[in-house]
Amino acid sequence: MNADVPVFSCIVFVSPIDGGGGVRARVANLAGLESTAPSEREALAKIVRAFKQRVGELMHSKTPIPWVEPPSPAVPGEQQRFIPVHL
Repeated sequence: MNADVPVFSCIVFVSPIDGGGGVRARVANLAGLESTAPSEREALAKIVRAFKQRVGELMHSKTPIPWVEPPSPAVPGEQQRFIPVHL
């Protein structure tokens, strides 16, 4: 494994969509990333792809990553997930 591969913590809140319409996921430590899907697994897969793309683009352009510190808090009904993301 390449020791130069960066790893980032993606903090995600997941919640059921009102009316039983699937799952919503939102990143708590990088603004503007949300996804919806029929299942939590699919929502998390979509959010990780979006997170990788955003962070990769920022790193490539040498733009500082605008981490949300401290991460935004959960709202009622959300559960937190920690996902290590390798670029």
